[in-house]
Amino acid sequence: MTRLRFTEEAPRQAEAMISALERLHPGALEALRVDPLAELGRWADIRVSLEAASDDGGRCSVAGSYRPETDPPTLVVGTARSLRRRGFTGLHELGHHLQQTDPELGQRLFDWEDSEAFEEAACDAFAARVLVPDAQITADVRRRGPSADDVVAMFRTSLASREACCVRAAQYLAGGGVVVLFDAAGRVLFAAAHGMIPPAGGSDQSKTPLLAAALGTRATIERDKTFVVYRSGERSDLLYGQAAWCDEDYLIAVLAEDSVAWRAFTAPRPRTGTSRFGSWWECETCGESFKITELACAECGEPSCGQGHCGCTAARRRSDRPCERCFMVLAPSRFEGASKVCRDCS
Repeated sequence: MTRLRFTEEAPRQAEAMISALERLHPGALEALRVDPLAELGRWADIRVSLEAASDDGGRCSVAGSYRPETDPPTLVVGTARSLRRRGFTGLHELGHHLQQTDPELGQRLFDWEDSEAFEEAACDAFAARVLVPDAQITADVRRRGPSADDVVAMFRTSLASREACCVRAAQYLAGGGVVVLFDAAGRVLFAAAHGMIPPAGGSDQSKTPLLAAALGTRATIERDKTFVVYRSGERSDLLYGQAAWCDEDYLIAVLAEDSVAWRAFTAPRPRTGTSRFGSWWECETCGESFKITELACAECGEPSCGQGHCGCTAARRRSDRPCERCFMVLAPSRFEGASKVCRDCS
């Protein structure tokens, strides 16, 4: 299953968030990298609250939440996590605060039909970028992408959480893939995807070829024909996979369609590369996943979902903008030139 959403855009939004952070709190970036919660606890414009972690069924990828209605706004961080994981969560929630209080960052969210999912992806990218700066990405990872051993090494040589290392490593995958953190039973704790729908959090992947082999040894394991299992019970396309233990309780796996770091050559799989027939796609407009069975749109080259949406639909909707009086998001034709008030309200 592939999707191309947010692969490039979330890291770009993260860079803009760091620029906003440096304007608001000059010199704080290095302190956040060393001890995020201690540094955030010194700020007067937010409050940090450590609370028991709970699963509220929301879309947040971390054990925390953001409460903008309090004065000052509150970053809630779950306590039932490691110190590094709490730091990642605190920075993720800071990402929500920045995007919901900085007008320029907030405006970028309007570019996406599913602005909530984009905001979440940007928060993960921001937290990972703070904790694992570019200088800590090795030349090998930049050149050939990450292996599972590279992600483990990244964790051991930094102060970042395993989750942050997964996010940063996934940004260097050459094609569709995902970097996954598993518990010792093969359940997904966290997944950072790059152009691919990731396995669901908490899902049991222990019976897949890669995990079944990795759970039976303490060595680094590779498989050329593995897959992930989705909630629906369907399998992804075949993937190349490598898994390595981070310590006795955590396993990290890199799974990708092709161009993996641990093989000199990877033949393209059927249904990958230039052919999308039979693979899955997620509609940018309605968010529905569907199997590609028809020719792509001649205008944008992207598949059309059952509702007729394609890349052209998404492009049109991205040009929509909000009216400052009625607050409705409308097409550019409903405004006079660059006016911020629609024709009906002017």
